Amino acid sequence: MERRHLLKLAVGGLGALFLRAQASPRPLRVGVEACPYCFMTILDARYAAQAVNPQGKAFFYDDPACLLDQLNGWGGPELKAKEVYLADFLASDRKNPVWVEAKKAVLYHHPRIRTPMGSGLLAFGDPKELEAYLKGRPEHRGGRTLTWNGALEEGAKRTWVPADFFPPPPKAP
Repeated sequence: MERRHLLKLAVGGLGALFLRAQASPRPLRVGVEACPYCFMTILDARYAAQAVNPQGKAFFYDDPACLLDQLNGWGGPELKAKEVYLADFLASDRKNPVWVEAKKAVLYHHPRIRTPMGSGLLAFGDPKELEAYLKGRPEHRGGRTLTWNGALEEGAKRTWVPADFFPPPPKAP
């Protein structure tokens, strides 16, 4: 009886390790995937974000702000994310994102940065990459550096996607 119990624990532990090892970003099909928050087709992978729900389905976003707003309940279907990834702006190109776990990313916000939804949010895999970016773009200096959790907390108070990106609802006749 004790041997059976140990065997169940061992098999369960291996199963948990296997599931944890499987956690990895899914491939993005630029020009095919559409953002579930704003419905825009993702055309530039450097700004992309990705959430994977507990069932393993991946959702792709054209701007980190869309994902932040959806996670905070500002719109779109309810999303419970098991994994969240952001495209490393400097390491990615327009067609191929280099994914970084959101909790490990460095976010940078500046209103002069043009992003697909006008949020001014960029993600970097390393603070040194952000420094390199700012050396080449002095007009973007003076912004704010955020963590993923900090951006989520701020997004709970207000949307990251500016309101003028969504048309007003039609007026009743």
